[in-house]
Amino acid sequence: SNLVGKPKIVSNDWMIADTGSTSSRQSSNNFCLKSSPKGYPKGATVCNVNASWMGARANDSSLPSTVVEGSATVTIIRSPATTSKLRGTKKKKSDSTIPSWWDDKLFDAANGVTLSLTLQITSADMRDESVVKNLLSLADSNIYTWGTHQPSVLLIYLDASVEDGDMLVRTRELVEETFGTTDDSETTPETAHLKGSLVTIVESAEPSVSRKALMNMAAHAAPTRWIVTGLELERGLVLSKEAALHATREALVHANMPGHVFVIPQFASTRDDTRAKNGEKEADAFLTERNLFSSVGADLLPMIREKQTMTSNLEEFDCMECSGNKQDTSEDKDDDEPDVGGGETFGDDGGEETSADEEEGDDGQQRRRLTESSSFEKSAEKQLEDLWWNLSVVQVYGTAGGFNSKVKTSLSTVSKAEDHIEVALISLLDRSNEHEQYLRHFDKSPILMIDRNGPRKGMMSLDLAAEVEEFSGKRCYNLLRLAQLAVLGYNINVLPGVFAASYPKTRMAVCQKKKKKTQPCDCELESEATIKQILIDEVKRPGKIAVLMNEFESKVVQ
Repeated sequence: SNLVGKPKIVSNDWMIADTGSTSSRQSSNNFCLKSSPKGYPKGATVCNVNASWMGARANDSSLPSTVVEGSATVTIIRSPATTSKLRGTKKKKSDSTIPSWWDDKLFDAANGVTLSLTLQITSADMRDESVVKNLLSLADSNIYTWGTHQPSVLLIYLDASVEDGDMLVRTRELVEETFGTTDDSETTPETAHLKGSLVTIVESAEPSVSRKALMNMAAHAAPTRWIVTGLELERGLVLSKEAALHATREALVHANMPGHVFVIPQFASTRDDTRAKNGEKEADAFLTERNLFSSVGADLLPMIREKQTMTSNLEEFDCMECSGNKQDTSEDKDDDEPDVGGGETFGDDGGEETSADEEEGDDGQQRRRLTESSSFEKSAEKQLEDLWWNLSVVQVYGTAGGFNSKVKTSLSTVSKAEDHIEVALISLLDRSNEHEQYLRHFDKSPILMIDRNGPRKGMMSLDLAAEVEEFSGKRCYNLLRLAQLAVLGYNINVLPGVFAASYPKTRMAVCQKKKKKTQPCDCELESEATIKQILIDEVKRPGKIAVLMNEFESKVVQ
């Protein structure tokens, strides 16, 4: 291999070759926030609203706020470059209109890991100011947990179509109060944890936009080789303590091994973290003052596993059920997860979540039925989770036999497990009806730590394996990208010791006290024929890429 002895080449490929950002330049891509089907050719869509980083502007209230038809307004509320610029330079009048990009003195681009977050604030959220505040606090909590040694991107979408203009202005103000910078001082102790953060508001007249498009846009703003993407703030999820530490360690270990994707599992905890009451008073005072939510760390995993206080069935705890799925339903039992949720089930919640259960939506049952009937013995998700538990518990104890001696983590077991996982993911794209249904209705957004360098030279993850922006909707092929990455030859693994969890407190915080008990969850593109065609194209795409890569490599060799 021509890479031996030149590790630098591997780690910096992405800087030269992909269309994402680096610390010195922002991505010039357009992201389609809202698409609709176009009659011809089959599968074609037309983009109703697009957004780009090139069109971003600095937050300056003296500029008129204009909404251009067909494109979203992108306003940078805070960026690491601007906070560092304020140090000694006098601001020229022109400075405010040119959003500067990242300050690369703050992190190591080649081995860094950017936390990439998105948040949609709907008009219904805006009507309840406490919900808006809590959603922003959740985003803030994740950035705080991530720490200041690694950068983060937060993209907040606001529905600018609301009739009540004051409500929109107030929501913008809340974002600025939480994340904005003040001119006179560089950072206050309250905002010190935000020094590596790029926080941006995106607005258009659409009530909601494609979350996958926002995810692509946020990921394309990252200045580092590694990106953590997919965390669903709207579900009350908070990253575990020390997440950035474990992520950084994996990034360093894999500096010369491109093409890895690490999956971070997500749980609903039935208990709040009570340790904060006793113990670190200072940290605790800051959390309370800034209205931050705390999370637990990997040190509690053995106890959590034993007491079964976390379940991977998030849906059971959602504020709103999914409505109106046309397919038939079956019994409401999830055989896929016999080992979580245990005897005491969710008693600790004190019934806080029950209000949403009154109207039974059948989408969840449909998904469970699919999970059961799935022909692969265990779903890819379950296999990933088992592997993660085993490796994480080893990390906590430092020995394989630490927890009930049932842990299977010999190298051969792990690599066998990885193979099984990759096969399960690849089989999802075999176009069989049940796999296609499982893929479509998978109800979580996978949280992935992705290497921008693909497994083969010239293969750029952000460009060849992005989220499919047309597939907007709470449940619309959320697992597609991970399956495509597996087909493209990425090494799919887990990130031991790192997880995201929602807690009774965080879930309560983001649930609006509104009457509506159900919400539509299926794909939002109105034409089934278009959805089918896009899926066919997306399933074929990894194969086409492989052919192109082979041609590319044979040319390089000649």
